[in-house]
Order: sequence, then structure tokens, then C-alpha cells
Amino acid sequence: MIESKLNKLFDSIEKSKEYQDYLSIGNSLSKDERINKLINEIKTLQKKSTKLEYEKDDTYKEVDKEIEKKVKELNNIPAYIEYLNKMNEFNDILAMSSKMIEDYVDEKIN
Repeated sequence: MIESKLNKLFDSIEKSKEYQDYLSIGNSLSKDERINKLINEIKTLQKKSTKLEYEKDDTYKEVDKEIEKKVKELNNIPAYIEYLNKMNEFNDILAMSSKMIEDYVDEKIN
């Protein structure tokens, strides 16, 4: 019975407009070369910065500045901003669903 209710919940979430919008914009971004290039450059620089900092090489600070520059560029792309907004909306739904389940379980236990 509980499994059936959870399956209905997951089905509702998957069919929600917020989830569908999130998937749609995510698919669009995966095809955007500029965004993917920036994300990959940021990841590479983050690894480099972490390694340099671990090795106590202060040049990691310069790498961090480059990361900030690329993140700022990424955050100024309208499609990426929309993706972040859709992701936040969907995460809010998940958090709310999780809270409802937690409250229900707490109520039944107490």
C-alpha cells in the first residue's frame, strides 16, 4: 500500500509541469556548445585549483580568479539562468514532498 502511494507520488512529480520544464531546458542546454564549453572549462580549472592548493602552491588564487570570471560569464547566459530557475523550482517541489512524507511518518510514529 505504501509502495503504491509512493509510486503515485513519483508519477505525479514526473508528470508535473515543473519537472517537464526542467527536463526540457536541461535537454536544450546539453546541446548548447558555448554553455558546455564553459562548464567543462570551469570543472577543469576547479580540479587544477584544488590540486595547486593541496600542493600549497599559491597560484591557485589566480586559477580561482579565472574560475570566477568564467562562472560570471556562464551566469549571464539567459538560457543558463532559466535552467537554474527551473532547477530551483523543481528542487522546491522535491523538498516540499520530502517534508510532507517526513511529517506524515512523524505523525504516525508519535
